[in-house]
Amino acid sequence: MTALPQATTDPALTPLSAAERESFFAAIARHQRGSLRVSLASHLCAASLALVVALLMSPLFYGIIGLALDLANLFVRTPDLIKTITDTIGEVIDHPERVTLARGLYLGAIGAIPGLALMALATRTLGRVMREAMTREASDFHAREPDQSQLAEQRFANVVQEMALAAALVAPRVLVTDSEAVNAAAFGPSNGKATIVVTTGLLASVNRAELQAIAAHVVGAIADGDMEIGTRVATVLGLFGLTARLSGSFADRDAAKRFTRLLRASTRPGASTADGELALALTNPFADAQSKARTPADEPGKVPWRTIAWMPLVGPLVISGFFGGMISTFVLGPLLSLTWRQRKYLADATAVRLTRDPDALASALEKMRGAAVSGAFNAWTSHMCVVPDTAIRSRSLFSGSSVAMSPSLERRLRALGRMGAQTSHPSRRHLPLLAWCVLVPVGALVVGLMSLVLLLLVYVSVALSGMFTWLPVVVLHAILR
Repeated sequence: MTALPQATTDPALTPLSAAERESFFAAIARHQRGSLRVSLASHLCAASLALVVALLMSPLFYGIIGLALDLANLFVRTPDLIKTITDTIGEVIDHPERVTLARGLYLGAIGAIPGLALMALATRTLGRVMREAMTREASDFHAREPDQSQLAEQRFANVVQEMALAAALVAPRVLVTDSEAVNAAAFGPSNGKATIVVTTGLLASVNRAELQAIAAHVVGAIADGDMEIGTRVATVLGLFGLTARLSGSFADRDAAKRFTRLLRASTRPGASTADGELALALTNPFADAQSKARTPADEPGKVPWRTIAWMPLVGPLVISGFFGGMISTFVLGPLLSLTWRQRKYLADATAVRLTRDPDALASALEKMRGAAVSGAFNAWTSHMCVVPDTAIRSRSLFSGSSVAMSPSLERRLRALGRMGAQTSHPSRRHLPLLAWCVLVPVGALVVGLMSLVLLLLVYVSVALSGMFTWLPVVVLHAILR
């Protein structure tokens, strides 16, 4: 008689209890809620940051508007805007007790209007740039149409159509790229104009059920709206990355040239498609901070003429750029990365809903975990890969974030195990109470120090604006009036 296999005692393979299991419907709802919460926090952070940057730049904008009115006053009588603003600021400084909350909010809103209008225009332009970057040509991947004579390629095209039909989605275009990497990705500006690219390495590594699960993951990500969300994330990061790069372009000739090229490319439709690095350069403002070349004017003990010429812009723009880049890198970027991690879990759960087979996706991810996934796709498409390419993380959409844009495969497999996949699912490690007792105060201290730094930055910017920006404006105003 053949002996029956002994029950495993490996804790990594211990079946989950009923309380630990989760249906894919519950998983989808949970990840949607988690994504929504983090997304709302990131949007609130972005809105607050936009308001602060707009307020920091208001002296420059109102100075330009006031001087323009002064010039027009030489020919036709115009309001004295600069005198009105100076008197209002003097009243606030001399009698702060008279400034009510309503008046403070009113003055803040009035001060932020020009900056917010400019940022809205920049957001619209950047949105077009990012959409063009998301519509990269297939030649970037050296991709081609599926070969009719290759069963695996036709099979993948068929299962993509099946999954798109199950998801009530317009069937995406399917392309194949000849690469040994085991991966697949989607790109495109919207659900109805999506393209899925699969590598020949993946097609040769998985069976039909696993191939269907991979197709369901990518189609699920498209159906969940990851295309539009990725474009919005890139636009938000690009907005503050553009502000940060602006601040470095005043005193550095090479930085000014780079910024000029970015502006020229961003204002020409189709330019971002020709220059694939534009979008990534905007989303990571400090990527080339170490590569700034030393210019001939940067001699020891000598102040470059460029620094003197741009001195009136130090307060409104330089501090604003540094502020925007710092918050984008250390606060907004990690929040958006956390949002994207929830999107990856959501795509896995959606794949299980479409296939009703959690084992197939878990088996495919297990194979991808032990295979090379790098080298097939460019940096811009990394966040839409089934398994993100860690080799190009430093040049990806979330490269400026300290938080990884995708959870580890172990975490994704554990989540699939909760939905019924027969895979190893190590029990989740919980931090001991002592660690929480240390981490919570340290986290609170870090948040408090960052808040203090931000407050000091605002005060420094106001002082610099008054000294270098508003004082020259008042002098010119006195001459013109």
